[in-house]
Amino acid sequence: MATQFSTTDRTTSDSVSAATRRDRKARRDLLTLAQSLALDEATALDLHAAHLDRYAQQLGDVLGLRMMDIASAQGCEITLRDGRRVLDFSGGFGALGLGHNHPRIVAAERRCHDDLVLDCIKIAPHKLQGVLAYNIARFLPEPLDVTFLAVSGNEANEAAMKLCERVQTPKGKSKFVFLQGDAGQDGQPGFLMGVPGENVIHARHGDIAALHEAIEREGGAENAIIAVIVEPLRSATCESPPLGYLSDLVEACRAADILTVFDETRVGLGRTGLFCAFQHEDAVPDVVTLARTLAGGKREMGAMVTSQALFDKAYGNTQDCNLHSSSFSGMGETCAVAIEALNVLAEERLIERAGAMGAHLRTGLERLRAKYPRYIAALRGKGCFQAVELAFGQQSAASSPPIAAVAGELYERHGILAHYLPEAPGVLHFMPPLIVTEAQIDRLVAALDAVLAGIDGATAERLLH
Repeated sequence: MATQFSTTDRTTSDSVSAATRRDRKARRDLLTLAQSLALDEATALDLHAAHLDRYAQQLGDVLGLRMMDIASAQGCEITLRDGRRVLDFSGGFGALGLGHNHPRIVAAERRCHDDLVLDCIKIAPHKLQGVLAYNIARFLPEPLDVTFLAVSGNEANEAAMKLCERVQTPKGKSKFVFLQGDAGQDGQPGFLMGVPGENVIHARHGDIAALHEAIEREGGAENAIIAVIVEPLRSATCESPPLGYLSDLVEACRAADILTVFDETRVGLGRTGLFCAFQHEDAVPDVVTLARTLAGGKREMGAMVTSQALFDKAYGNTQDCNLHSSSFSGMGETCAVAIEALNVLAEERLIERAGAMGAHLRTGLERLRAKYPRYIAALRGKGCFQAVELAFGQQSAASSPPIAAVAGELYERHGILAHYLPEAPGVLHFMPPLIVTEAQIDRLVAALDAVLAGIDGATAERLLH
């Protein structure tokens, strides 16, 4: 259906008179779903710029993604309206573990629609919530058996921190340890939200001596630390700590009566070749948080998982059991999709596949590192979350760093989506769905080879300095 939006309608709000804007709102001439799906890309971008975040759109321009007119998506591929097919190695920043529109996930949603499955009930248990929590526990070591369902990774981490506070603050504890560079919950520059600065301790990620020093500074055995929150595989830089660090961290914390929270919201659910990244070591945290792939790439779902003993200490009575809740957690259809997503991981052996495909990807990247030692400083990551640290000069992500040119070339010339994060603008991430094939990985490696080979001497000198 052709859009009914005219050029006049697309005029940005700052060029339309206040009276016209008031009249338009009074008429409420809403776009229908049919019109919305049929919008041409230019009109869609105008709407985005006028009514959402026009500055985020400018960041997309840096990567050449402004006119990415998407028709559909399936598996590892995105199909554009002009017929081009793009390989998605950005993976929805971890949400697309099963790829786009996995047929079993689509079928699960359809079954819920056909059967009119109850979605929202708040005054009684929903049976799908119990099943989902049971299934999650089947993948995790003891005693991680009790789940709080959330809507996002941030919400799951908030639930973890609140549980830890409930357990530890009666003892006079008041501080959290965040590891520098992790996606912690201690607020962001420019905001008042988050844990107050006086309640935050920072320590170096991967440095067990730094953690011991922090504990000693806070009083040793009588310390005021509630919990240490750590990403077993850092989401921004794709760095793993030294082998043994997580085990040593858990041991040090338990000796000092400090709880441990492992943030697996991005890398859990099989991405590293095991269900959780911490399972590459003999380290079991007090709390683990999950998200992203849990919702099958179609829904919003997070989870905090802990032991029955800790949950009882925090919320173990009918008066306190609802102290922390979420309006949209545990919705029926979302639970159904998550149940199916976990079954897909198990039955299609996608966790093992992530390990095998990750080994194939690492082999290809090692070959490129040997071929381009001036350009590739390091390789990072595990399984289907790997990264290339490029040896180019560092700038802020907003100022079009050299890595943006590499990511842009991969997309524009080779039809491959990769990404980097503002916190680490020299690290190019590859997060393919766990269903990725060797042929698709070979296409990525060949494309990156071509991009690096195309850097001429003058350009190299400019980038490297």
